[in-house]
Amino acid sequence: MESLCFHDGNITDFIDARTLHVRTHPVRDINRSLQLHSSFLRRLSLERELEGHRGCVNTIAWNSSGSLLISGSDDTCINLWSYQSRKLLHSIDSGHTANIFCTKFVPETSDELVVSGAADAEVRLFNLSRSGRRRVEDSTINPSALFQCHTRRIKKLAVEPGNPNLVWSASEDGTLRQHDFRECTSCPPSESSHRECHNVLITCIRHD
Repeated sequence: MESLCFHDGNITDFIDARTLHVRTHPVRDINRSLQLHSSFLRRLSLERELEGHRGCVNTIAWNSSGSLLISGSDDTCINLWSYQSRKLLHSIDSGHTANIFCTKFVPETSDELVVSGAADAEVRLFNLSRSGRRRVEDSTINPSALFQCHTRRIKKLAVEPGNPNLVWSASEDGTLRQHDFRECTSCPPSESSHRECHNVLITCIRHD
């Protein structure tokens, strides 16, 4: 891969050095070394304003190659954008009933699987290949998986590079939960009398 050269040094060398020496420097030196590289500042400019949501955009995430961008909004839609064309490819009616706070591409799925978490306490998995050649505005896709075991707003999702089977969700209910698509693709609502959820990894709930 060809190195990217800048006026004040090779940026890849700068990043490597910052990573290698971060533990050996005093805190004051670490703060100084983590400031933005001057080359970033000189090259920073607005490329394009992407218009497609009808509410506040709360989350964006890139795919692994940087060719696609996914966004989630208060309008409960998930938008998929092309970086090359700077255009909207698909707008998914997620089925969430409240603000979407987090979206992620699921690794090693050819960018076909995306996951979302929202203020309705639900985690939803979507297969973008089901959108086929539909028009951008023809956006209804049923979720491939639906987890309703949280009781409050979901604020963060996490995935592991190279692992297409697991997604973690963190909620205002004080729990961190693991969702394994190999085991199940649904979890009953928290108020369900038949609820059998074993997804909790960490809980911050105090039990007196």
